Amino acid sequence: MRYIDKRADEEEGNLITDGYLENECKTTDLLTGEVRYQNIDYAGSFSTGGYKKQMLELGMVSQQRYCCYCLRKISKSKSATLEHIIPQRADSTQGYDRFAELSNRQVMLTLEFTYAENQTKPPYPHTVAWNNLVVSCDGRFPIDNQVSSHCCNNARSSEYAPPVYYLLDLESRLVYMQDGTLQPLDGNRQDEIRATIGSAKLNCQALKEIRKLWYLLRNCPYKEIVSCLYDRNLRMKTLCKVFSMKDSAEVNMIFKYLKDEYWRTFMEYHLFYKIFQGKN
Repeated sequence: MRYIDKRADEEEGNLITDGYLENECKTTDLLTGEVRYQNIDYAGSFSTGGYKKQMLELGMVSQQRYCCYCLRKISKSKSATLEHIIPQRADSTQGYDRFAELSNRQVMLTLEFTYAENQTKPPYPHTVAWNNLVVSCDGRFPIDNQVSSHCCNNARSSEYAPPVYYLLDLESRLVYMQDGTLQPLDGNRQDEIRATIGSAKLNCQALKEIRKLWYLLRNCPYKEIVSCLYDRNLRMKTLCKVFSMKDSAEVNMIFKYLKDEYWRTFMEYHLFYKIFQGKN
């Protein structure tokens, strides 16, 4: 994980939500002239009206196409999902409202917004609020002839996952170990970081393997690693530099990542090359 600055595109994100509320949810009382916003529906009118697509595209730009959780480079929009930080069916913002982006001055539960006497924005209804939506990958990895979801948005579902990527100094609060494990460092937000790691399954076997391989290849020229995408012989030589043919588990790793689909997935995590640079 790394810091996500929602403020940089906040105005544009809020305009998407404002447009949705004005065009799809606005009602005017014929007698009093009172304006209200009703029937706010993320799965319905927000999605079918194209607002979800706009929000997803803006989120991809804002995050440079990196998953908010696992840092995968999301190459295809079909593998990108919009993650509700405060779950869609949440009945409380407790725990999430510790973060300025999700304070009650910025976001409120959609049901509460619907019945609020004053619907002045912000705060925005949480199911369609820019600050409550981040881009996550779908957590799918190639497994032989199947595709399974292991981590991130789909794996998290509605579990409590504090948005620790809203912490400016997040990267100094966690560490990626040599075996690929992600751990929080001691500090006053470590419980929140640990909760998000657990809920988003960021230490699933597939992710640990990929991060471990990036650690092992940290001293290999990056151009060579990229070239392995197109040259299986070079890929074999590169893998044999860091894995032993005497260890059955490492032999299995070699033959797994000789497969094109595994190496392509591995390359989507190229940020870890930089993360592991200089580590012993």
